Amino acid sequence: MTSSELSTVFPVFLLVDVSASMTGGPIAAVNRALPGIRAAMRTDPLVGEIARVGLTTFSDEARVVIPLCDLADAHLPELNAAGGTDFAAAFRGMRRAIETGMTALPQGTPVYRPVVFFMSDGRHQAGEDWTGPLRELRDGGWKFAPEVVSFGFGDSHPESLQRIASRFAFTAKGEDPATQVGEIMDAILGSIRTTSTSLADPAKAQGLYLDTPAAHFTPLPAITI
Repeated sequence: MTSSELSTVFPVFLLVDVSASMTGGPIAAVNRALPGIRAAMRTDPLVGEIARVGLTTFSDEARVVIPLCDLADAHLPELNAAGGTDFAAAFRGMRRAIETGMTALPQGTPVYRPVVFFMSDGRHQAGEDWTGPLRELRDGGWKFAPEVVSFGFGDSHPESLQRIASRFAFTAKGEDPATQVGEIMDAILGSIRTTSTSLADPAKAQGLYLDTPAAHFTPLPAITI
């Protein structure tokens, strides 16, 4: 297959907190939501053709759970929560996952700018300053520099979410963490579906679309780092 015959890929990377504070309802909500994202890849031809999804989790360290792939054919492991919260490890791991995922695509594959959906219920707990690894992840001189969208709930720190995001940051409304996680995962799925459908028609493509209803989310202005 020549490069002109390859479909343009929309690379989506999920960066999900699996520290101990996610135990119980929150991590169960993530596990419930992942099959819905896979089902969208299977049932919607446009989404399945364009979107490629990867999942990296983080606590004390980052781990690539699902490399960037056609999620329709992927095995979905059960996620477990444990450990602390290290944003620096998360951003370093995310950069490695993007580099590996993007370079593994067939040679000549046309791609849209990657997007990272970051989700956490807590604050950075490690001693290392996390802004350095974040700058490396978002370095404009890196050919795979992603758009970063941050979602927070629970004990997340709004200012951290604002600094993490390249343009869009949100906190989930409500008091039940499991419900908040469900709303965030629904928003991510909605973004993947609508953005992919838009990108399928270059005449209508408007870049990243976010499905974040005001009833469930409070938008936060991004802070330049």
